[in-house]
Amino acid sequence: MTTLPMDALSWFERFTARKRNLWFFSLFFLFPLLGNLISRLTKARYWLPDFDALICGAHNVSRGLSPYSLHPMCDGIRPTPYVYAPQIGHFFAPLEQAFGLEGARWAFMLVYAPAMLWLFWYAILKPMEKAPWHFRLMTLAAMVGSVMSCGNIGLLLHTLVILAALQMSKSRLPFIAIVICGALVKPVFVTYLIVLLLEDRPLMARLRTFLLSATAGVSALLTLFLTAGRFSDDWHGALNAIVILEQPGIGFFATTSALGLSTGAPLTLIGLGLFIIGMGLASLVLAEWGGLNGEERIIFGLGAAQFLNPRLMDYDMFTLAPCMAMVVMMAKPLGQKPFTWISWAFAGTLIFCVVCNILEIRAIHRAPVAVFAYGLILLAVAGLTAWPQRTRIRGWFRNPLPVLQDILAQRI
Repeated sequence: MTTLPMDALSWFERFTARKRNLWFFSLFFLFPLLGNLISRLTKARYWLPDFDALICGAHNVSRGLSPYSLHPMCDGIRPTPYVYAPQIGHFFAPLEQAFGLEGARWAFMLVYAPAMLWLFWYAILKPMEKAPWHFRLMTLAAMVGSVMSCGNIGLLLHTLVILAALQMSKSRLPFIAIVICGALVKPVFVTYLIVLLLEDRPLMARLRTFLLSATAGVSALLTLFLTAGRFSDDWHGALNAIVILEQPGIGFFATTSALGLSTGAPLTLIGLGLFIIGMGLASLVLAEWGGLNGEERIIFGLGAAQFLNPRLMDYDMFTLAPCMAMVVMMAKPLGQKPFTWISWAFAGTLIFCVVCNILEIRAIHRAPVAVFAYGLILLAVAGLTAWPQRTRIRGWFRNPLPVLQDILAQRI
């Protein structure tokens, strides 16, 4: 009889049982992130350029000037191009007027620094029974130091969304309100609403809450686009030039760009629709049959939402850490062989990311490689999880009436 190799979790748990090895393990997977941060500190590289973009845009909008420029200029700061809606600039203008450009940066740091620390705690250290910290720490190998130094407002929004999601057992309204408000700043935040579909509630109740929330979110976004005012054309031009063409991110658009497909091409958009449906169904399979409890389903859903974001960015990856650890662990009940293969596929990808960073192989970008592997792993585990249910699923398609009746009666 052939002996199966040890799964990745067991191997790393045994390896890190010695304190010296624990330090080596941690430093190895933290090396890309720490190395980048140390480089930024020693070379005195600039911090918070993304926040500078926001506050510089607010400064210009409040003075009746267009905030949209590929090379923005504001005294004393170094902003990246402003890509938010004009209304967002008006919203943050009082902050700039009260503290000035430099003062606003310091005011932002007072909330940004604690938010960053909390995100790292949530991603790596928060106790989660079905998300081992070994796997969660490994995911940092795919991150870059600019995640911490960029000062992107999205990091604060992610913090608020996660905090609200963890309180959904008490009320869903804060979560829904924060997601919709976040979507006004970053429209891709609407993908967080999939959490409502993955909750541990009757499917009909989930569908009702999701559809109402999605309708409210889309309505808010349409209102934002329709009331952008005289800077509307400039805003759309900036979105096309920077968000869509220049910075496709590390998710679906990164893959299509690597294949030579334009982000706005019909084939890309059709593929995106199919991809979202496929990843959404795979996430639903894992939420229903993956053995997760109520809180775990929410944590998993926060990560699954990132796969639906076609323009995923490095600073969107914090929720993927516990999510992917859970996905890998959901392979364990499927048998030792699948779990061993899945766990080493996950660990191997992140070891590869560290090696590429150490060898400075600039042609390989770690984050898109990791996210692509994460998606394949999620689909594989979902497929293996659904396979034992194939007779049941086939019966649903042959005679959907009974299952529809169960859904309407909230028995499912």
